[in-house]
Amino acid sequence: MQEAGKPEKSMGPVIALFPFENFSEDTRATEKIMPVVKDRLESEGFSMLDGSTLERFLVKERIRSTGYISRDIAGKMGKELHVEAVLVGSINTYYGGKNPMAGFTARLINSSDGSITWASHSAATGEDFTGILGLGTVRSIDELTVRMIDKLFDTFSILPPHKEREAAYRIAVMPFKNESKIRGAGMIATYMFISELFRTRMFDPVSYGDVRNLVVALRVRSKGELDFKNIGSIAESSGVDGILVGTVEHYEEEQGSVPPLALISARLIDARTGKILWYDGYEYKGDDGITIFDWGRLRSAESVAHVVVSKLVKEMSKVKWQ
Repeated sequence: MQEAGKPEKSMGPVIALFPFENFSEDTRATEKIMPVVKDRLESEGFSMLDGSTLERFLVKERIRSTGYISRDIAGKMGKELHVEAVLVGSINTYYGGKNPMAGFTARLINSSDGSITWASHSAATGEDFTGILGLGTVRSIDELTVRMIDKLFDTFSILPPHKEREAAYRIAVMPFKNESKIRGAGMIATYMFISELFRTRMFDPVSYGDVRNLVVALRVRSKGELDFKNIGSIAESSGVDGILVGTVEHYEEEQGSVPPLALISARLIDARTGKILWYDGYEYKGDDGITIFDWGRLRSAESVAHVVVSKLVKEMSKVKWQ
């Protein structure tokens, strides 16, 4: 009989797989996606904590949102359930129409210290795979899901990348304000920024679960804004060097001949002085990168938003800290 808290199979490092946060309009997206994620990780030799043990832990700790995890909870899972890491993520887009759409963001949290050891994002529509003569188009949401999950975990590793953490700036990404009409666009951008910051050598983003705890503790109600007092409290509590705040001003899907659009603004605040180190905003449309034969066209707001986030992080990396 399987012992409680042990993995279902005796394979590699044990991972607790949290149900992905669902921002899509498909209410069943999570239950459709998670088996694909589980199979993908097990195919790489990782063991998944069994579902019943995870569910009992979530109930015991009164954890309702599984899109993020704090350092304290990750540590408790490591000690009580013997997991080496916790995988959290989000379903940003999931649509099974004529041109299916799927997009995901995921982060792996080390149970020993609560740090992010891996993060990634993937998104596409079925028509993104259309080649010459119209061949290659993906019409099935199931096929597209498998492709995007494979792409999401293409770089997956339980070991953190080589990064000089002493030289990297610790960044707290605050929840982005959402002024668009798309539900969850603010958090989608927040998770994208964490993923892109993680990919750089210059920045070391703090796990969003710890940031969320600070937001609740400090009673920060206005997203996209911080007063001087809160900046100081966040710096003192988390030991971060910088705080990133921002707004999703536009996040629009393709409508007829009108391409998808994303406009995001962001500010980097020096946590020690409260001064703004960097500010920028960037707008991108799905047809901005078109070359010959319609190549380069982006057909989903998520893919466009990812271009915007990547551009902003690249510019943010040029900041000179005083």
